[in-house]
Amino acid sequence: MQESRRPRSAQGDHSRRRSEPFAQQSASLDRRTSLDAVVLRPSEPHLTHHDSKTSLASLQTDNSTDDAFVKCKYPKCSSRAPLADAKRHYKTCHNCTTTYCSKECRRAHWEKHRKVCLHTRASTLCRQIIAAAKEDADSLHQISTIAHRGYLAQGRGVVKVFFTSPEAAEKFTTHGFQYLTEPEYLKWTSLQPNEMGVELYTEVVKLCKSYNPETRVILYVAVCVISEVPTKGAVKWERQMVSRCAKLRLSKTVTAAIQEQNRRRHRRDSKSTPEDRETLILTSKMCNAGEKNAATAHKFREICFQNICNELESRGVNLKKHFPEVYSRLAAYVDGTSDRFIPMTIYPKDVTSGKSFMCVIMPDSEVESGTPVDGKVTTVDVGVDRSRHQLSTPM
Repeated sequence: MQESRRPRSAQGDHSRRRSEPFAQQSASLDRRTSLDAVVLRPSEPHLTHHDSKTSLASLQTDNSTDDAFVKCKYPKCSSRAPLADAKRHYKTCHNCTTTYCSKECRRAHWEKHRKVCLHTRASTLCRQIIAAAKEDADSLHQISTIAHRGYLAQGRGVVKVFFTSPEAAEKFTTHGFQYLTEPEYLKWTSLQPNEMGVELYTEVVKLCKSYNPETRVILYVAVCVISEVPTKGAVKWERQMVSRCAKLRLSKTVTAAIQEQNRRRHRRDSKSTPEDRETLILTSKMCNAGEKNAATAHKFREICFQNICNELESRGVNLKKHFPEVYSRLAAYVDGTSDRFIPMTIYPKDVTSGKSFMCVIMPDSEVESGTPVDGKVTTVDVGVDRSRHQLSTPM
């Protein structure tokens, strides 16, 4: 009797299995059991067609039956589970709500999914950060203040706002200034193309060279996204930077402060009479036509550059620190980047006398400097090699 019952029992078990939702799936894919039983799927570099419309869907359901089912979003996996079981056992993407039946499917699909997930979310966040910084008065004031101080100290550059995670960025876009990370001023020459990408780097450099520092600020926003690397074995993580830049108006308070400083400087300079203000002209005669070879011209410009810096340093003026744009143009003049140096006028302060003076920098000039009748003018030939008292000509 017992032997005759066993086949019926086995047949009954088999019929019950066929009536269950996962009858056509391997028993190891039942999400109600431990995920350790899931058959590992190796990650493949070339995946099949992936519907981009499902990448950012949270829990897409199959309404072909009365009960809602959730399907694994890895195209090569056909696993699905009831909604209740999926909420308990399915895995979601670390950066969005795309669902997978297992960690293995999530890893295998990552290389394809990341193109839609990471950059879409982070790029959207970057745009929201820029909009929030523009609209929030306190945030814009902080960024504008750092931009103006940085420009005075280092020259043209950007204000970088960095968020360590998308969650930190979302807190700022939601709650404003209290979650703004400390902005940092970066001179444009210190920017790295490998950090932001060649395309964005080119755009940032172009903006830095053309913007008006007294009315605008270049805002550089970066969000760090940490994701799981799709490899077998131990879980590994990687960091990616998603960034954007924008040109914004300085805050009204900072703009007003700059305008007031300019008005005070203008009034102070206008009150000074020619007798009170000293004029320093730093000039040099161009090389003779027979001496114009590359080596001689480069040496001549080096001597001019060094003498200009030394002459101003003797009065307590650090050209690189106090007038970075003039310093950069002189450096380009020495390197040969520019054919000639366009004369510039600056108004530094002599630390010994405590008075400001007018300094005209015009190296490599054939124009003789004139001396006003009612002014005190000092003309210095910066083309003379002070170490040898004459310009040496390379053979």
